[in-house]
Amino acid sequence: MALWGDIDVAAVTGTNITTNSSVNVVCGGGDGAFTTELAVGEYLVFSNQAGVEYQIKSITDDDNLVLTTVTTNDDATDLTATKTEKPTYDNENVFGITSAEAGATGAGPGWVKVTNGTGNRAGRVQYETLVAFGDHTKPSESANLDDAQFGVITLSTVADQSAASGETEAFSVTATTTNNVVATFQWQVQTGGTGAFADISGATASTLNIADNSGLDGNRYRCVVSGTGATTVTSNSALLTET
Repeated sequence: MALWGDIDVAAVTGTNITTNSSVNVVCGGGDGAFTTELAVGEYLVFSNQAGVEYQIKSITDDDNLVLTTVTTNDDATDLTATKTEKPTYDNENVFGITSAEAGATGAGPGWVKVTNGTGNRAGRVQYETLVAFGDHTKPSESANLDDAQFGVITLSTVADQSAASGETEAFSVTATTTNNVVATFQWQVQTGGTGAFADISGATASTLNIADNSGLDGNRYRCVVSGTGATTVTSNSALLTET
């Protein structure tokens, strides 16, 4: 089956076509039509490797062209070649992207088919995509997420708090998200205002309530907010003062 579908399959003119485990394709019969029948970016399928497609890198003349990858079969016998090409209604293919990069970005090389509605569906547009490799899975959390496709978390400032010894104090943060991201909260404390921040067990709401501030003077508190499909963000740290 052609990479781009059965509508774009055509036989290649020429006899004595050989590959010989090389990027070079030669039409030894002298009757090739590579320059008029083929184009860079199209794919060739050889009769000794049914279904395996090799992309054309360059065309030297009617009887010689170069592939992007070496053919796997060592075959010096005469072969039949068939070309496959992308549909005329697609956008440009994305060349030069590796399968690893495709998996990281969520989509690989392919095309986009645009269908305009008619009749009662006039004005509506349908988009269809084909991915040659990779998948549409969202990447893991990264600072390079596409904000238009994935969610963004924005936090308000956490304010300093002050109260008499033995009183209650509360720190709050407001999280605003996009693309239906559901925010989750984890408050942390820096004891005495020095050293590393540590998670506070059970402090997983937008407000951190402290029932008794005794002995907590000088502590700093902050909130780590995360959500599936968005980059984790951390609030500023706020000071607790016991007066």
